[in-house]
Amino acid sequence: MTTSTRSAHSLLLALGTTVGLGCAAIASAAGFDGSQDLLCAPSDVAQCDQNARCDRVSASEVDLPAFVRIEFGKKRLVSVESPERATPIETVRQKDGLTILQGAENGRAWSLVVDQASGRMTGSIADGEGVFALFGACTPR
Repeated sequence: MTTSTRSAHSLLLALGTTVGLGCAAIASAAGFDGSQDLLCAPSDVAQCDQNARCDRVSASEVDLPAFVRIEFGKKRLVSVESPERATPIETVRQKDGLTILQGAENGRAWSLVVDQASGRMTGSIADGEGVFALFGACTPR
């Protein structure tokens, strides 16, 4: 599986995805429950093929932005870097202390879960060839 084949250029996550500030501020659930936009940064990314073989990669190796904004009001994920890249958020749910976001675009489905107590984030981007597993954190903007 090549990086160019699995490029996530047209679908944002960093979050991660793959997303982590590592030292993200601990905030009340109100900051991570969809009531405020979030700024997220990828920290760990794994690229896995159809045979469940996974390799750790950097966000930049698979064309994920270093930072992504979750804009709840506009229902989209947006890269912070230029040129701006955005993908629509199709669903947002609150369940068991988690904010769960999902969407699909360009033959890929993505999912992002943010812990409302800590801002820690996990996510995935999947298509017919494999998946990116993303880990990181978010902070209220």
